[in-house]
Amino acid sequence: MDPAIAFYQSLSGVSFTLLGLWFAVIQLGHGDWRAQSRHRSTLHIALHFFLPGLAGLIAVLSAGVPGGLVWRFVFLAIGFIGLVEAVGFLRASEGPVALPGRTLRVLDLPVYLAIMAATLVQPGEFALSPLQLEGLATGTLFTLGLCYVWLAFAEREAPEPTGYR
Repeated sequence: MDPAIAFYQSLSGVSFTLLGLWFAVIQLGHGDWRAQSRHRSTLHIALHFFLPGLAGLIAVLSAGVPGGLVWRFVFLAIGFIGLVEAVGFLRASEGPVALPGRTLRVLDLPVYLAIMAATLVQPGEFALSPLQLEGLATGTLFTLGLCYVWLAFAEREAPEPTGYR
């Protein structure tokens, strides 16, 4: 079995499982993640699991298609969709304001660009196959999603405003 296909099988299964768990956390409202101020962040985090899961599913299903036209087109679309969302999230006023969260917001852009760029790589150009390069990029995207979730769970509640009443 091709190692890239085995990777994508695992990635899609884990991504969709974590996406379901993330939606359960949002639905239960623990930490008030459905609040208006956090709505954009929660959807942005969900995209970090949905897009790698979709990419993995397409990579596995199109493994026998010669030339890789199917997975290349889908990965290009995934990269473009993610890039548009990442730019919007970076420009949005809500979202992580601490340094680790801001850093993650900036890192989204090159990862989505890498996903798009790897669709143009031809076999034999690098030591890794194009699908393996995509695996590095989508794996990084998935890892960024895990970092976002970790920051969301580690975030402390805002202190109560003090002052005269």
